[in-house]
Amino acid sequence: MKFVEIITVGAIVVLTISGCSSKTETPSSNQHLPQNEVENIGINQSKKSVQGKATIETSKATDKKVNTIDYSQYYNNQDESKVVVSGQQIVWKNKDVTFTAKLTKAKGREAAEANEVVDSMKIKSKRGEQLVKLNPRPLRVNSLSLSISNRVSLDVSDHEGSRLILINLSDGTQTIVNMFKTNNDGAGSEKIDAYNWSPDGKKIAFGIGDLGSSYIAVYDVERKIYTQVSDKDFILISSIVWHKDGKSFDFVSKGEVSPQAVLYTYSETQNSILKRDSLSKNDEQKLFQLTPKF
Repeated sequence: MKFVEIITVGAIVVLTISGCSSKTETPSSNQHLPQNEVENIGINQSKKSVQGKATIETSKATDKKVNTIDYSQYYNNQDESKVVVSGQQIVWKNKDVTFTAKLTKAKGREAAEANEVVDSMKIKSKRGEQLVKLNPRPLRVNSLSLSISNRVSLDVSDHEGSRLILINLSDGTQTIVNMFKTNNDGAGSEKIDAYNWSPDGKKIAFGIGDLGSSYIAVYDVERKIYTQVSDKDFILISSIVWHKDGKSFDFVSKGEVSPQAVLYTYSETQNSILKRDSLSKNDEQKLFQLTPKF
């Protein structure tokens, strides 16, 4: 995977996203990272260990299915967004924030992946307007989510993998989540799986890794601290849902060997991950509905 370059001029932001390639990744420890700026994306990132990896425990429950999930414990911020697709335009709205993506016919190598690609993106709010332009252009916009702290998470697909970009609507700064877990050559992770904002909007939890791998991680957007919660490879993290207390969240993992979904609970207070056993299809779908997507 090559670097993602962001150029900010006043209220106009230009993002350049390169294609992805398979890399050998080095497990990353917890890192204290500065906000990405134009001249230092993937460069001069200070790293500082902040805590040990979470221990992983297995539930003592004997039932093979989790049939008693308390959905009232979950924080849900997915019900206020509206998406309208009209011709070659996608419009996403949440409160006073409007995101517009324009599609265009794929050309050259792009045409081997899709008929259309995302040509330009724009975010408008009462704090201003930002133009987002990517080159090479992504195949599609996967999802957006607005946090209570006035930040938008934007997830797009490249021809290999995906990118997650955090946009601070207050000052226009950008943070590329893929760059939190870098390889020996400085390239960021190839993909971001499911993600979700904490109730106070100060943290975002996500699955991060290369194609075929996924590690659970948390980023504190105010303190600029990235924490890879565990070294365990969960292969694919399909859903993440925070508890209302903001100190824990549940996530769903689906491995390559078995398609069975497994529910885990991460506790920040105890610094532990509890494996709660396999999920029913119904519960798997309900948790997926609480995770950002179009």
